[in-house]
Amino acid sequence: MTWDPAAPFDLGGRRVRTTFLDRLGPLRGRRQVQLPLMPLAWRLASRERYDVVVTSSHACVKGFGPGRTALHLCYCYTPMRYAWLTDVDQRSRGRAVARALAAPLAALRAWDRRSAAWVDEFAAISGSVRRRIERFYGRPARVIYPPVDTDYFTPDPSVTRQDVVLAVSRMVPYKRLDLAIDAAAAAGVPLVLAGAGPQEAALRAHAAAAGARVRFVTRPDDAALRHLYRTARALIFPSVEDFGIVPVEAQACGTPVVALAEGASLETVVDGATGVLVEAQEAAALAGGLEKALASPPDPDACRAHAEGFSRPRFVAEVHDWAATAAASRGFAL
Repeated sequence: MTWDPAAPFDLGGRRVRTTFLDRLGPLRGRRQVQLPLMPLAWRLASRERYDVVVTSSHACVKGFGPGRTALHLCYCYTPMRYAWLTDVDQRSRGRAVARALAAPLAALRAWDRRSAAWVDEFAAISGSVRRRIERFYGRPARVIYPPVDTDYFTPDPSVTRQDVVLAVSRMVPYKRLDLAIDAAAAAGVPLVLAGAGPQEAALRAHAAAAGARVRFVTRPDDAALRHLYRTARALIFPSVEDFGIVPVEAQACGTPVVALAEGASLETVVDGATGVLVEAQEAAALAGGLEKALASPPDPDACRAHAEGFSRPRFVAEVHDWAATAAASRGFAL
């Protein structure tokens, strides 16, 4: 849709073509403003014909025009959260805002459901997303978990665990990092909070007001993040996620996870074996989960073994099999 030449993607020297949204000047980076134009942008993105189209979609890209005539495979991160799951995404809070958005959301949902018919085969990033695809689109989907770099995120026996727990996330409201702060404080353990985002100042103020022992690490690079995973006693993950790579990276480093028993955490964390799942998105429940994980730590080797099931080679093999099976069912080979 839009392209940042500095983005760290290896496209093998292929030419990148973008939609007209890439040429809107000051509106270029404002996704919420561009949203009403996204279906049109993907409809007009190409007049060429293709044999196979693969879209990687969390919103409108599955409406890529040639997908109507080609074999169209869609790797779906989720049906549009801001159209279907406004209570989770929190972009539509408030009665006045909800009333103002009612008609646009109804139109967006109608287009989203209609464009799903242009997809021949869906793959979902988790069982949670697969159920949404079935619910909102009436379509089946194959689950192919995203790749996690388990070759980089590894345990290091020479590193000593510190008396801290860790939270890693973008600092935005729906990640509920306020609960991570309160849970760590209630459990009596210091917290390292790694990430960045518009809520950082509010979270710092929240931690100060609560008297919590929190160290903020802003925008850690991969090496710093791996060190944080390796040295923390546990990761606390309080949000509801479509997948959530962070808990798998932590487990790949041998670190157990305390997470909410909802969304894809039910698939990425094995309760009692690689972490603790709690039933309520509340500080007290998360604090209890932390206390349990710290009192009887899960086996680091079990954490690592579970994370290896989300590796990059596994992802590549499953995507190849998905595409080849879909093509073969329609009489041609990729």
